[in-house]
Amino acid sequence: MAMQNVGNEVSVWIAKRMYALLFGLVIVLCALGWAIYSDGSVIWVVICALVIVVATGIVMYLNQAQLRGFSQDMQTRMHDIVSLSHDIVAGKPVALPTDAPKDIISHVKESVHALLLEQQGKIGKLRITDHVFTTAGEAILVSDVDGKIVDVNPQLLKITGYTREQLIGRPAGMLYRNNAAQNSSVQIRDGLIDLGHWRGETVFVDRNDCAIPVLLSVSKIVDQRGDRQGYVSIFADIRHTKDVEAKLRHLTTTDRLTQLPNYAVFSQTVQDRLANPDLNTKQFLFLFLNIDRLRTINDRHGPENGDKLIAQVSAYLEMVLPKGSMLCRRSGDEFIAVVEVEQVQFLDQLKAALSHIVVSVPTLVEDQSYVLSLSAGGTVYPEQAKTLNELLLAADAALQLSKEQGRARLTWFTEALGDLVSRRRFLEEKLSLAITSDLVKPFYQPEVDMRTGKIIGFEALARWDDDVFGVVSPAEFILIAEEGRLIERLSGSLLSQVLSDLPTIIKKFPGTKVAFNASPHLFRDRTLLGLLTKDLHERPEILEGLEIEVTESHAADSAAEIFGQLKSIRTLGVEVAIDDFGTGYSSFARLANMPINRLKIDSGFISALHDTTQKKIIIAIINLAKTLDLEVTAEGVENVEQQQALITAGCHRAQGWLYSKALPLQDLLKLEPHL
Repeated sequence: MAMQNVGNEVSVWIAKRMYALLFGLVIVLCALGWAIYSDGSVIWVVICALVIVVATGIVMYLNQAQLRGFSQDMQTRMHDIVSLSHDIVAGKPVALPTDAPKDIISHVKESVHALLLEQQGKIGKLRITDHVFTTAGEAILVSDVDGKIVDVNPQLLKITGYTREQLIGRPAGMLYRNNAAQNSSVQIRDGLIDLGHWRGETVFVDRNDCAIPVLLSVSKIVDQRGDRQGYVSIFADIRHTKDVEAKLRHLTTTDRLTQLPNYAVFSQTVQDRLANPDLNTKQFLFLFLNIDRLRTINDRHGPENGDKLIAQVSAYLEMVLPKGSMLCRRSGDEFIAVVEVEQVQFLDQLKAALSHIVVSVPTLVEDQSYVLSLSAGGTVYPEQAKTLNELLLAADAALQLSKEQGRARLTWFTEALGDLVSRRRFLEEKLSLAITSDLVKPFYQPEVDMRTGKIIGFEALARWDDDVFGVVSPAEFILIAEEGRLIERLSGSLLSQVLSDLPTIIKKFPGTKVAFNASPHLFRDRTLLGLLTKDLHERPEILEGLEIEVTESHAADSAAEIFGQLKSIRTLGVEVAIDDFGTGYSSFARLANMPINRLKIDSGFISALHDTTQKKIIIAIINLAKTLDLEVTAEGVENVEQQQALITAGCHRAQGWLYSKALPLQDLLKLEPHL
């Protein structure tokens, strides 16, 4: 429109000058006519003619000069407009002169300036869009209304391996050739029809037909009128994310050490089986298995080799259990197995076969062959247990019985064992309350010098008199405390009571010490050392009257674990004794390095003193103790003959029913200093 106005202005300018020229000619012609018809001479005619010619030439010259000047001005100003346009398109800042003449060209220039400034913003956005399109980390595909590929960005080519030439003009669906994406294709189509967009996970394929899991977003492209022009698809390659998810899923469902299903997966599988009406009537055997004496391997060869051994046992069980069995590692060295009973008539034969697999397990640790054994308990579904919890309780009860009977065996759950389980469950509940209320009391058995009968020490023994079950054997409730993870609370309660009684005992029997039996569980996580350190800060003088007893078997099996702790306990002023000596295995070198003060000979040797061999063993123990400068105490002395034999052998300290049974504090204080 502006350029049309320019043309009109030029036309008007030329017309004005032509009109002026014609007007001048008319005047001249009129003058000429007047001269001719007024009887003028020929000379005047000639003069008029010359004047007309000269005037016409001057007018034509001036007109041409003005036209030339106008053209140059137009050219210059149009060049300015072109330069202005170039600068605006290039993104350079421009400004119009405020004193520019306000003619039509100026208006054209202002109009072009405004128009190009508007386009400059759009061009800037297009540049940003192009930069994003080119450098985006996600793949971008643009297709027309027919689904033909119009454009793709470099990231799409990188992910799929295609070239632009292989994709442009081809159907976008060529990336959906993977069967896994067929359902997604239908969902995408429906989403675009209903909503105009779709977002979700699907599967594409690359140039080599390899599946590519992607997170895809597809949207319609519409014009100003809302008509569909095509589609833009943006997708991210999520193969790495899927790999991480798979690894996490593996970690959360698989036991790291054995690669067996972990207990969470195993228990859910069993629950699903029990809920399946097609399977929940079929018999199966439920087994609980433990590796015997794994702690010894850990102490001798380190936990790493212990882990390798667990993995070998896992592989062994997978190999020897019947086909179709389920196996998992519950924790530590505990395994659970479900064995299907395919033929009920062969149930007893299957039980017998399973009993054989726990006796001998070949393993290899640091190029050394070890033949291990397993302790196992089993129950039968659905005759003996119908829920997972019942299966676990029954199999665990049978397992504990296997351990108590010497290990390396598979024990099957029975009704009598069920009664024992019920008793233990009730006792565990009662024991927890008794510990809280300090109802499990320390009783004290005197230790005497057999030559004089003088009381020289005491051993604190746990006693529990329940209002329902009556007097419960320590052998029973201490085992329950250890299995039910109550042993720390029980030991803490008993130790606190012993330390409270110590001042009274020492005041009545000066120079004596009270021995406290430390459960092996108290050395895990340095629990015992923590309890003693706490008491040292609160009552530092009391610990000098305390002695800690550790069984020989535990000291031998867990030497690496407890030696450092025993040394720390010695630095607190507490003496250390090895209890039940002779029942385990302690080499001379190990015994010489133990941070101990005293050996206590197991009562089993004392009761067999009449046997010549047993007597020689006792004498050897006494001589060994003297060599190592250790004191010796004989446990379970019940008659004078035993007393005299021990004195003759060189043992002077003893405790047993010959002198006194374990007594509560109030009865202990009634004793005389000599028995």
